[in-house]
Amino acid sequence: MTPGKRRRTRALGAGIAALALIVAGGVTFLIRQPPRSDEAARRIVARQHPAPGDLNVVVVTLDTTRADRLRCYGFSGVETPNIDGLAAEGVVFDAATCTVPLTFPSHSSIFTGLVPPHHGVRDNGGFFLDDAKVTLAERLKTAGWTTGAFIGAWVLESKWGLAQGFDTYSDRFDLSRYKVISLGTVQKPGDEVMDDALRWLESVRSRKFFAWVHLYDPHSPYDPPEPFRSRYPRQPYLGEIAYTDKVVGRLLGWLREAGLMERTLVVLTADHGESLGDHGEATHSFFIYDSTTRVPLIVRTPWGWRGRRPAQVSSVDLMPTVLDLVGLPQQPGIDGRSLMRALLDPSADLGHVAYSETYFPRYHFGWQHLRSLRDGQYLYVDAPQRELYDLAQDPGETTNIYDAHRKRAEDLRAALNELGRAGTEATPDRRQLDPDTLQRLAALGYVGNVIDVDPQAVLPDPKAELKLFQMMNAAKNLAQDKDDLEGAVATMRKVIAEDPGIMDAHLTLGNWLVRLKRPEEAIAAFKQALALKPDDDIALGNLAHILRARGRTQDALEALEVFHTALRVNPGNPQSWYQLATLYLDLGRKGEAEATFREALTANPRMGAAYNGLGVIAFQQARVAEAEGLVAKAIELEPRLRTALYNMGRIREARGDAAGAEQLYRRELETYPDNGRARFNLAQLLRGRGDHAGYLAELRTGIAQAPEFGPCYWYLAREELDGGRLDEAADLARRGLEAQPVSDVAPLGHYVLADVYNRRGEPAKAQEEVSKARKLEAALRKKPPSAL
Repeated sequence: MTPGKRRRTRALGAGIAALALIVAGGVTFLIRQPPRSDEAARRIVARQHPAPGDLNVVVVTLDTTRADRLRCYGFSGVETPNIDGLAAEGVVFDAATCTVPLTFPSHSSIFTGLVPPHHGVRDNGGFFLDDAKVTLAERLKTAGWTTGAFIGAWVLESKWGLAQGFDTYSDRFDLSRYKVISLGTVQKPGDEVMDDALRWLESVRSRKFFAWVHLYDPHSPYDPPEPFRSRYPRQPYLGEIAYTDKVVGRLLGWLREAGLMERTLVVLTADHGESLGDHGEATHSFFIYDSTTRVPLIVRTPWGWRGRRPAQVSSVDLMPTVLDLVGLPQQPGIDGRSLMRALLDPSADLGHVAYSETYFPRYHFGWQHLRSLRDGQYLYVDAPQRELYDLAQDPGETTNIYDAHRKRAEDLRAALNELGRAGTEATPDRRQLDPDTLQRLAALGYVGNVIDVDPQAVLPDPKAELKLFQMMNAAKNLAQDKDDLEGAVATMRKVIAEDPGIMDAHLTLGNWLVRLKRPEEAIAAFKQALALKPDDDIALGNLAHILRARGRTQDALEALEVFHTALRVNPGNPQSWYQLATLYLDLGRKGEAEATFREALTANPRMGAAYNGLGVIAFQQARVAEAEGLVAKAIELEPRLRTALYNMGRIREARGDAAGAEQLYRRELETYPDNGRARFNLAQLLRGRGDHAGYLAELRTGIAQAPEFGPCYWYLAREELDGGRLDEAADLARRGLEAQPVSDVAPLGHYVLADVYNRRGEPAKAQEEVSKARKLEAALRKKPPSAL
């Protein structure tokens, strides 16, 4: 919330401020208390040089990184020299716990100092961080810091609400790369994120800055680049960790080379860990044991504070700690407490406990959510079958001692219940569907019998449903690691047969069926997912994409309805506006397309793809100079935006600049070798200047790199026909028509086949192909030209 925003005070239950501490078994448990700075510690910090108020601030969040998979946390199986070096120069917290083993809710806690019950974000997707919440970026921006964020995953895109307070929020993702979308698959490689971050840092190096860099690479599926893939051939997760360490090293190296390291506060942490098979969980989100909730936390100041700290701390402590270290007043009403005393005194007893939760089992499977408290020695997990573990004696949480230590467990449970007491929880921002939208969905056949579960109802214990959860993971493993989509589909259908109420199973099944080119089955799966969760914008978007891709008028109109529904769910989603605009463009409704691209820019003024779309419309309407300006703006905002360089190449061709067009097509293909249109246009330019060998080579490369793009097949088929190689010509023509039966150039495929049949003395077959070509030409005359 920026200074002009209305600050909303959370309604607290009567007397809760007086119940800040509960003493259980001689241990003090923090429940809800305004952060208190140790004034003596603050006076010490105020005397440091450089002064706290002059520091730059850099926060690095590593996604999916277990503390015990870093060398500085005692693990010898991976090389992490850059993070280890940072740890050697700073303070390492050995018992840091995240609030949620999910990316967006955990980052919401990191940057607001609030636990999920108080900031309201309980899951990735469908939840939004309320604009009234105050973020660390807002506090620093208000106090004079220039602020920038550089994001590695779509799950943290600005539309979800975490961009509050950032002058720059680099979250542009090229969704055109993905036929179907899931929150976990749309990401940027760490080096690409760091490229953006370092460019920005270079531009603000003379100012006081706050930079947040988020590196998503350790998240599954694990696919580290070389040389890390070869160094860790059997443990790709470790390869991702090693690669991420290399990327972190680029940032630390820049700070040193720029002479800024001794004027910068650097904090490195993770949003959550990764189970890696512990407790039967392959990845994260399902359980809240240490494997997914214990995270690294390293604080490096310019003042030489070093060493290890055993105190229990939480992710919510990061914001108040940074505020103390840069000399700003504390934020009232947050859950986190400053770690200043621990930074100054290795033996400081902070008396903190860490709260964690996962509502993932409830929202995605209809099973009970889990909550926990960790005090450094004990971990209590509140579940239908309650759990207590002595972490000092049993760090792997293998022996549940709840029955033997029931008093301690019940004290912890009482503290948890106090945290969730009526009146203390924030109302989740879910952007529920309005009745009209639900009625429209029902008319389209998407809404089934949805059971409205009482939030207080006790549902099945996730531990008891582990076998079914493991079946889902086995299916995902077949798809991701084994590239066995058929096996994955069969396994997921077994999951659905056992429990048809698992929304994620239907959504994932639909994604795989799209990849298998089985659109009817995919549509049915997405519709079933929406029957279970009608406000899921991922399912809505995927359904709309596949309907649009089928190219039929009835499907296109249905896709329009789905996109409008998605925008009722989340009217601030620029991607939905953009996809709706491209659908209007496909339908030839250019006025509506242009207005809708502008809606996308209203939602995200830095959306290069929307400028690119406006450029396409201007080009189609012969407004070439305007088109050039719009596409240039798209390239300025998103230098790697798919089709932007291709579109600029078309503009240069229209201006008669063949050499400039060729250069742009080649630049597009360097990044997107599967752009069949760019490849085809490049081939035509080579042919036009007499480079016949180059022309043929590009057509063949187009078939190999963009096998679903028909024109390369048909033009190469014509070359084979001219050379008298009838079998080769017929084969290429048929393959092109199978790959792209409807295309502006598809009639050529039929004409090539007709010519082949004529030369073979089969006039009836030849006439049949001519008829197909003419029928297709007539249909294409009614169809608008291809858009993006």
